[in-house]
Amino acid sequence: MRRILIALALAVPMAAAAKERATFLAGQYATADQCQKLRKVEAGGPKNVGTSPELLDADGFHSWEGGCEFTKVFEHEPGQTWLTLMVCSEGMTVTPATYVFVKSEGEDRFEVHSSTDQDGPEVYTRCDARKGND
Repeated sequence: MRRILIALALAVPMAAAAKERATFLAGQYATADQCQKLRKVEAGGPKNVGTSPELLDADGFHSWEGGCEFTKVFEHEPGQTWLTLMVCSEGMTVTPATYVFVKSEGEDRFEVHSSTDQDGPEVYTRCDARKGND
């Protein structure tokens, strides 16, 4: 854990100038609840802070009030796990974050582990509510 924090402290100043794409994320992903929100919004429901979903794609996390952009992606186990460094913003607050993505074997879903999660990983599954999602 200490090594990750040291690497993060060294990488964030450099990462602020560069963005990377997480090419292992093909399409748009969301938790089950967030995918339901997306389906409701795209069916014509209201889009506001309470109804807008948090989505994940190759650029990062996106939500009504902020998001996180990938700045560095490290493939740990080829085709299975990735460590990512991200820059997150919410309003005027900008913070660094680390995430580990673990691909579920044979499925288009990931366990997403955050360095700040107390409750364990969240599961993100491909959410094809949007037309043209590929």
